[in-house]
Amino acid sequence: MNIVEIENEKFKLEVSTLGAEIQNFIKKDDGTELIWKGDKSVWKNHAPILFPFVARCLGGYFMIEGKKCEYTKNHGFARDLEAQVIEQSKSKVVFELRESEATLSRFPYKFSLKTEYELTDKGLNWKITVKNLDKKPFNFGVGTHAAFACPRNTDDASTLFTDYQIEFEKKEKLTNVVCTEDGYIAADENGKAPYTKAYNEKEAGIIPLTQEGFGNGHLFTKFTSNWVGLRNKKNGSLISISTKGFPYCMIWQNTSGQAQFVCIEPWHGIPDAINTDHIWDNKIGMNEILPEESFTSEQNIRVQF
Repeated sequence: MNIVEIENEKFKLEVSTLGAEIQNFIKKDDGTELIWKGDKSVWKNHAPILFPFVARCLGGYFMIEGKKCEYTKNHGFARDLEAQVIEQSKSKVVFELRESEATLSRFPYKFSLKTEYELTDKGLNWKITVKNLDKKPFNFGVGTHAAFACPRNTDDASTLFTDYQIEFEKKEKLTNVVCTEDGYIAADENGKAPYTKAYNEKEAGIIPLTQEGFGNGHLFTKFTSNWVGLRNKKNGSLISISTKGFPYCMIWQNTSGQAQFVCIEPWHGIPDAINTDHIWDNKIGMNEILPEESFTSEQNIRVQF
């Protein structure tokens, strides 16, 4: 594992080759740490990349092409494997993960997973591209899990976690996917999964932060906002992540001790349903990709303060 650094006049980014994961994102003029880089006893990650599925895997396995493929509980394998640096300049770096013995036993397909980070004067352009290098189509999920520091290290000393709020760009009434307490997709009384309900927030598209948090996460769908952000209500500062083209967005915060961050997670994919049949090709929310085709998501981060 190595740490790769890129920077421009306004920002500095540190990324680990393990999982091609952001470790630190700094606003240089005042040293503000934008991505949480805290204690691994609170959470071991900072901004992991989720592939070939996102969120919960019920029972720790899927059936893929008739074979039992075992996984850990959450988020696939990309975050736990070394990626290669295939391009680097002062303000840009591109990583790639390819299939290997470690992946083929769980995901029997040849693929390329490229993660591109490029700093701009507005923040960070963050692009993930999946390419099918196999001779047959496959289904996959992909997403990100960025933890935004909250409160920030440069906030006024009196700033509290509750001085922040989550904002959806279009201030639209929110719809959430109903989940179980342990983070799986719930089924309704007729066994339908997923099903949704109105979130019933007091102010449309605004979610006040509380110390109580979001449990195993609040999962939103049917939104049209192009970004979801974290705003400091005291000074108006905003950091946002692009959600354009994403069908789902998860909101989560650390569940142990004092609140330290909030994750805003654009997803192509959702957790396993509580009544899953474990068959990979039946998993809800996945994308199919044909041989030699590519799929790109952009979860660009914008800093406005």
